[in-house]
Amino acid sequence: MGQTATKESPDEFLPPVQTREELYERLKWRLWKDCLGDVKHEWFRAIFQIFCTESESEKFWTVSDLQEFMISTFPPELASCVREAAPILHRCLVRLGSFPYHNDPQRTLLQDVLRTGMIILLRLNGGKLLEQDDGKASLIYPDRLNAAQRTLLFQSMADMQAANTNTPRNAEDDFHLQRALDLITYGNFSRNPLFPTAVTKGPEYPPAEHFPSSNSTLTNGYIPVKDFRPLLRLMLLTQLHVAGIDPDEFTSCLAQVETVTDCLLAAFQEQNAADSTGISFATFNHVLGRSLQNLFLGLPRVFGPLYSVKPLPSEKLPSSVGDAQMLLRKLFAPSTKTQPPPEGLITNLPLLSLLSIALPQDFPVEAQKRLYSSGDIDIQQIHTCVSLVSTAKVMLVSGNGASESVIFGAYFPKGSSLSGVAKSNLIFQLTPVPRVFYSSEETSQINPNCSTTDSRLEVSVKDDVLGFITLALQSDSTGALTAREQGDISLTFDVNAVEVFSYEGEFVRVDTFN
Repeated sequence: MGQTATKESPDEFLPPVQTREELYERLKWRLWKDCLGDVKHEWFRAIFQIFCTESESEKFWTVSDLQEFMISTFPPELASCVREAAPILHRCLVRLGSFPYHNDPQRTLLQDVLRTGMIILLRLNGGKLLEQDDGKASLIYPDRLNAAQRTLLFQSMADMQAANTNTPRNAEDDFHLQRALDLITYGNFSRNPLFPTAVTKGPEYPPAEHFPSSNSTLTNGYIPVKDFRPLLRLMLLTQLHVAGIDPDEFTSCLAQVETVTDCLLAAFQEQNAADSTGISFATFNHVLGRSLQNLFLGLPRVFGPLYSVKPLPSEKLPSSVGDAQMLLRKLFAPSTKTQPPPEGLITNLPLLSLLSIALPQDFPVEAQKRLYSSGDIDIQQIHTCVSLVSTAKVMLVSGNGASESVIFGAYFPKGSSLSGVAKSNLIFQLTPVPRVFYSSEETSQINPNCSTTDSRLEVSVKDDVLGFITLALQSDSTGALTAREQGDISLTFDVNAVEVFSYEGEFVRVDTFN
């Protein structure tokens, strides 16, 4: 298993790498060739040159350079929001660009470091570097980060602690190193042109133990809250770009954006945590694995102009930062613009973005049709609305709990599947802390799990972690969320509004930034 040569003779191979530096050089070359190609790479180089800093004959991007690039395609009203997210993204790119030694990274964001970091962060290699858990994608959240990707992302953002050098290394410690070796040695053979099944193996590469360890199990640091919150806000602003709702639409509701950002952050903050200024790996991994699985789908909206080639009005890009920013703003104007749905009794644009982050991407969240919206609870009418199987539906319930306002809801997927595999209903909470309850088990038929009496409506799901979760509404305008089996949830609230929406058709992404 290895890498084919770039020379003319099929029997000539690239020499095996022997040092950490050679391994890193070969990996970044392989990722570039496999993921970008010459045209995209020339575009990337041109963008890098425009925004870079040069010092002592070395060109690189500082945090300030990254900020100037990032704000290019955002309206001036959002410039400060974008700038504040740059420090953690700069750290992330430097570390990912140092893969597999991201726990002992490069010092500066050089061109090749930025290129590798971008490829890994945006998964431009199609997930080949870190494959799905057990080789199986999630039926409900196919774009989610798998366990290995969540670990790598945490390591790229956290203030990491030094590795323990007193314990012997093992295969888990060398996981990222081995993945890098697997990638650069893939195809290390040549085929006989007359007998395609006859192959000549290339030279043998050293085992992982020959190189310094990648310390892949190092997760004892914390992501600083002060850095992470601006990134959450940026993801909230960019989440809906694939639905044709650009960040420009959020400029009129910035106060609501801040409120919903605080809700997102609350999902990552442990109650009674010893350190409230940092986010642990256990919390980060759990939230991304269960509740906010679409959190980083807005990253291509931020970094797409680095690699997405657009036709130029002249032969080349302008050399000045200001002129380049103006041009990128024009080139990356959304190809499709969707009018945001009007505010409802519960819904607003930032909450719609949060809904898209929390729920599956298999329905057009922007194309909602309001079936029910009232401050009163009509059990039979609500049941009729959510029982329709021809479209996907979302029910939202807002109310007042013991000490704060809450928003709960349920998602009912479209009741037919071309694959013959049905998808589970979901119960979720949006405020004050977003979380999602569902079963990842495949089933062959839709089970609505929705029951009514004259005075009560119940929606239930069997959550993978907490067991049976029930969201109940009473005709006396009260509600409850309860968990049985492993769970210990029992929340009651006074309902002040209920909304039910249906969604026609399938979701197709806008690809302006791909």
